[in-house]
Amino acid sequence: MDGCVLTGGLTDNDRSGTLIDWNLCFNARGESSNRAFRSGTPAFMAPVLLEDKPIHRRTLAHDMESFFAVIIWIATLDYFDEAAFLAKPLAMTMLDKRNPPMEIVNFKENWFNSRKSFRKWITDHFESRYRKDKGFRKCLAKLREILYQEDDLDQEDDLDLDDDLGKNDNKVTEGADPMKEGLFRQCMKEIDDYLNEKKGVDEMQWIDSQAQASHIHLGES
Repeated sequence: MDGCVLTGGLTDNDRSGTLIDWNLCFNARGESSNRAFRSGTPAFMAPVLLEDKPIHRRTLAHDMESFFAVIIWIATLDYFDEAAFLAKPLAMTMLDKRNPPMEIVNFKENWFNSRKSFRKWITDHFESRYRKDKGFRKCLAKLREILYQEDDLDQEDDLDLDDDLGKNDNKVTEGADPMKEGLFRQCMKEIDDYLNEKKGVDEMQWIDSQAQASHIHLGES
């Protein structure tokens, strides 16, 4: 539909499909007015969606975080030895039904927000073919850096921050890129570079060109 931020201005004239699971859908502004955001499989959800806090909209960054979680799950999975897989930190934590959502948030923040922790708890437990693939591990390292910013503030600096600084909450960036499209594109480029192709980037450029043509057509009419 016209004006939908989720599709960059594309309409059914550009692409079409079948939408199912209406109870999980969002409106054209990427907002949900009649359900909680905490729907899905906790192991593969963005940490912020697991927190007990309201958010304005679901973004492309949240979807990329889910994709990131799927990638590390596949790289960790041992298809031939279930017991070995279940003994790994990722499976042990995410498959434990006793862990509430906030516990999963804490684990993910500990694993993803630090390079050393990510290696200790995640990549060191990858299956051999993934662990030995330096290009794959380099790609994941870049994705982690894009998706999860490390906290460089030491404790003393943190205590010195006044309340006004804490209230900024990246509102300028949010306003300029409400769907986090720029972050999503950065991740797609890293994935394309690892796969040695341009499929993802080319696809987004095609969407941009179609959306721009659509806007020009609307302006002329």
